[in-house]
Amino acid sequence: MELPQYTLKPDANRMVAPRIIMMLLLSAFLYIGVRVNFFLIGWDVSIPTFINIFILVLIAVIAATQVILYHIKFAQYKYLFYTNRVEFNGKKTKTFLFSDFSSADLKQGLFDKMFNTGSIRLSKEFSIGPVAHVTQMNTYLEQLIKYYHSSQGSYNLQQQQSAMKQQLTGGSQ
Repeated sequence: MELPQYTLKPDANRMVAPRIIMMLLLSAFLYIGVRVNFFLIGWDVSIPTFINIFILVLIAVIAATQVILYHIKFAQYKYLFYTNRVEFNGKKTKTFLFSDFSSADLKQGLFDKMFNTGSIRLSKEFSIGPVAHVTQMNTYLEQLIKYYHSSQGSYNLQQQQSAMKQQLTGGSQ
């Protein structure tokens, strides 16, 4: 079994933040929607303060639970760099072969800028991210791919030379 040359974990905080913000926004919209519906129906019912506090505490507990669960889930994700491929171990294992490489695109969105992370898109199906120090990772990846291509070129040259030797020695016997 081949051992990876490098192991990289995605930034869990960067992966959790958008999900938690979305959950909190949806909770706020739900609460506001219920209040607006009570108002439109004509029920002039004011919600007691302790119920409002209970709702806020419940939302905070759910958000904290989700943060913990997401961190546990995303802590298991990792990228394994080998001499000829990159593997992603997450929900599903994905593999990107260096022989399929054409170009790498660096991407940094709003959350990436906030968390100083980014993504490297290698193909339509495979991207590495969100990772910290994305420019250094891109440089490392390009060097790994260049090494792979140069080693493949020298391997192919050796194969051709040995085939030519066999033809020359086999033809003279």
